[in-house]
Amino acid sequence: MDVLLEVDPAVAYPATAPEMGESPRHVRAQFHAYGALSAHFAHRPDCYVGQELNVYYRPMPRTAFVVPDVMVCFGVDAGAIEQDVSYRIWDVGAPPALVLEIASGTTHGRDTDDKPAIYLEVGADEYWRFDPSGLGFYEPRLQGDRRAGDTWKPIEVVPDGDGRLVGRSGVLGLDVYAETHRLRFRDYRTGRWLSDPDDTRRERDAAEARATAAEARAKTAEAELAALRARLNDQT
Repeated sequence: MDVLLEVDPAVAYPATAPEMGESPRHVRAQFHAYGALSAHFAHRPDCYVGQELNVYYRPMPRTAFVVPDVMVCFGVDAGAIEQDVSYRIWDVGAPPALVLEIASGTTHGRDTDDKPAIYLEVGADEYWRFDPSGLGFYEPRLQGDRRAGDTWKPIEVVPDGDGRLVGRSGVLGLDVYAETHRLRFRDYRTGRWLSDPDDTRRERDAAEARATAAEARAKTAEAELAALRARLNDQT
C-alpha cells in the first residue's frame, strides 16, 4: 500500500467522465433526490451526499469503481471529499451507506444484474432503485435492498393511500416515496417531508409573492393615510 502514497489520485483514480446523456426524466429524478438529501444532511460535516462520482472500492485494478446516481456516506469528512476528484474508500475511511440508481435505457440491466454484487463488495448497507420512465425497467418501479451478511434482503415496498409506493430506509431514518417521476422523502419520526429543489422554488416564489403583496398593501395604506391627512388639513 506504500506505493499508493506516490500516486496522484487525480491521475490514477479520476473523476467521472460521462459518455452519454441520460433522459430528462432520469436527470430530473436524480436532481430531486440529490437536492432533497443534500439539503437534509447539510448540517452534518460527517455526512457526504454525492452524485455521479466515481467510487473506487479496490486500489487495483484501477477499473474497480462504480458510479452511483446518488449516494449518502456517514462517518466521513464531507468538506475534504468535496475538494477531491473521486471517492476512494481506502482514503475516505467508509463506504457509502446508501446508494441509489435511477433507471435508464442503457443502465437498468446492469443495475439489477451486476450492481447488487458490486455494492455488496463496496460495503453499502442499502441499495435502492427507482424507475421514473414509465417503461417498466424495474418492476416494481421502486425497489430497495438491505444488507444481511453477505447478501441482500429486500426492503418491503407497499402502496400508500395516495397511489405511491413507499419503503423505509433505516440508514437514512426516512420513508422513501415513489411519485410518478420523482422520489420524495419523509422523516418517519417527525412526519416532516423533505423539501426538494421544486419544493424550495415554490416556497421561495410563494414567500416572494407574499412579500410583494405585503409591500403593495403597505403602499396602499400609506397612500390612504396621506389622503386622509390632506382632507383633514383642508378642513382646518
